[in-house]
Amino acid sequence: MEQQSLVWSLPVQNVNASRSTIQGLQDYKNRFWAIGLNGDTLQPDGFLKFFSDRSLPFAYFVRSQGLSIGTESAYDSNISTLQAYIQQQINAEADLVNAIIGQLKDYQARNWAIGLNGDTLQPDGFVSFFGQRQLPFDFYVRSQGVALGEPSAYNHNILTLQQYLQQLR
Repeated sequence: MEQQSLVWSLPVQNVNASRSTIQGLQDYKNRFWAIGLNGDTLQPDGFLKFFSDRSLPFAYFVRSQGLSIGTESAYDSNISTLQAYIQQQINAEADLVNAIIGQLKDYQARNWAIGLNGDTLQPDGFVSFFGQRQLPFDFYVRSQGVALGEPSAYNHNILTLQQYLQQLR
């Protein structure tokens, strides 16, 4: 899987990586180290790659080998960019998860199959959604002679999503 698709398919990991990058930026700020280009080699560094992978604006700060790029405010600017990015990621994922919870409740009210399409017995969108987030999923299917899971699967899956939201925040 290419990096960009990994970034978007694993929101909790992306948020945690962003928080870790903020800690790294703070550490570099405390040490007055270059960001964007390695101070010794002037090669692009991990911070620049992290921001580039997410198409986020990046502010350089380099004081090395006679080179002077940016100002000390670059540390705080990049931290602010990541804080806003984290909040955007959390809000977008929370909206999506809440929509899936709403769908599960609707399916529950109608006693519809979850996990496999009731007509085709092919995996449905719930399976993909949970799978992308590496979350356990409980099936409930009563169709075409297939009996999978229990009616409690709806509530188990909703609880799983609610716990996932707590991890995200």
